[in-house]
Amino acid sequence: MTVVACPGGDCNRNARLARLRRLLPPENAIVGIDLADDKQAAVVTDHDSRVIARRRVSARAWELGGLLDWAAGKAAAAGFASVTVACEPTGHRWRVLDQLAAERGWRWCACGRCWSTARGRVRI
Repeated sequence: MTVVACPGGDCNRNARLARLRRLLPPENAIVGIDLADDKQAAVVTDHDSRVIARRRVSARAWELGGLLDWAAGKAAAAGFASVTVACEPTGHRWRVLDQLAAERGWRWCACGRCWSTARGRVRI
């Protein structure tokens, strides 16, 4: 019997997760934001996708400074040094979020569907 190191799509998934983890410093919480026109969903998670906090706000992308500050406060209360902001880069809204994160000196990560946000949004 031949043993396969990575059956099916596991090798690709593991490689994708390894690349993503290099972007996420372990001392940072992850803030996943599902951007829409005027209603946004956010979730603050640790690196094991455990939800620390979640919130939904009615605001445009350029009005999300307060949401980011709220997320940083939740992350700090959970013992994290900072946050990495993640969202799906669709439309023009992600550029505004990138700018808001940069103004705060935070890392920003674009990913295909924010798994942490999608998982966190289930219970909102």
